[in-house]
Amino acid sequence: MTWANHYRRRDALDAVLHDARRDPSAPLIVDPDVFSSLDELLLALQHRWTNKLTARMETAALDGPVDEERVTAELAADEPVLRAVLDAHLPLDSYRAVGMTP
Repeated sequence: MTWANHYRRRDALDAVLHDARRDPSAPLIVDPDVFSSLDELLLALQHRWTNKLTARMETAALDGPVDEERVTAELAADEPVLRAVLDAHLPLDSYRAVGMTP
């Protein structure tokens, strides 16, 4: 992936989340020039969440044992639209497949 593609994907994800602020459960608009399907878009959103959560967990681990529920709750509070979109659009099996809890 080139940097141009990276920034296009980032901007497309930001646009989806911006639109979802009003209603996270509304159908998501997939930019066909960036994502080939809704599943690919949701996977990219899930990847964004996982990257943010991993970074927070690793940072918290620098101070000792990690309270995973607290770190996850803090991220959900900081990223409420992302969390709400994932909760609304991903089936529970998707969470279990990557070891996440909704």
